[in-house]
Amino acid sequence: MSNNFMDDLDKENRENVDDYLERIRKEAYRYYEEVTITEIKEKCPYGHEKGEVFKVSNMNSDSLCGSLYQAIHPNLTTIHYGGTLPWEKESDSFKGVCPEHRVTVEVKRIELEKPTPFKTENRMVNMTGKGFSGNDRYKIFLEVLSVANNCTWGHKDGHRIELDNFNIGKVCGFMYWEIYQYVNLLLSGGCAPWEAEPHILHGCCPDPFNQVTYRLVREER
Repeated sequence: MSNNFMDDLDKENRENVDDYLERIRKEAYRYYEEVTITEIKEKCPYGHEKGEVFKVSNMNSDSLCGSLYQAIHPNLTTIHYGGTLPWEKESDSFKGVCPEHRVTVEVKRIELEKPTPFKTENRMVNMTGKGFSGNDRYKIFLEVLSVANNCTWGHKDGHRIELDNFNIGKVCGFMYWEIYQYVNLLLSGGCAPWEAEPHILHGCCPDPFNQVTYRLVREER
């Protein structure tokens, strides 16, 4: 078999893969979601105010409170990919509330003229001294151990990112939604029985193709 034939075959395979990935990108970045804070009961400890608007996606949290983001993330992901929620009158929107039932939001899907990935900077709010004992006592860090292929969000081997149950930091929203339960576990002083060390917890992100493996590390303040 000639080298020219193999070169042509490799080129054709690369083009097929490129076309496939381009189709995925067009659908993945076709929409973003606009989150509007519509009601605040009492006072939001994270600092949200009525009328605030955030540009989010299933990966981008845009400084939305982590507890609120993870609560709306499953429905957000459904409409992000063009799905609908059977209990909502509008096919491109839904209402949600944070776990403390203090902050109510309306989430609306917006179609972009040109599919474009985006990433906004996330603020870090100091959550110590606000009545959450775990946040007063501990810090949580996510350490990226490996990345299969290329992480769409941009995580790299060796990344070390501080986060907590209110601050998503620079973590992909999909991965934050996956780890939220473990962040709360570690902040409350608990541990995973399958781990050798009580202050560490290992896992991997939900993306089976570009899978990111990580460990969560709990440290005393």
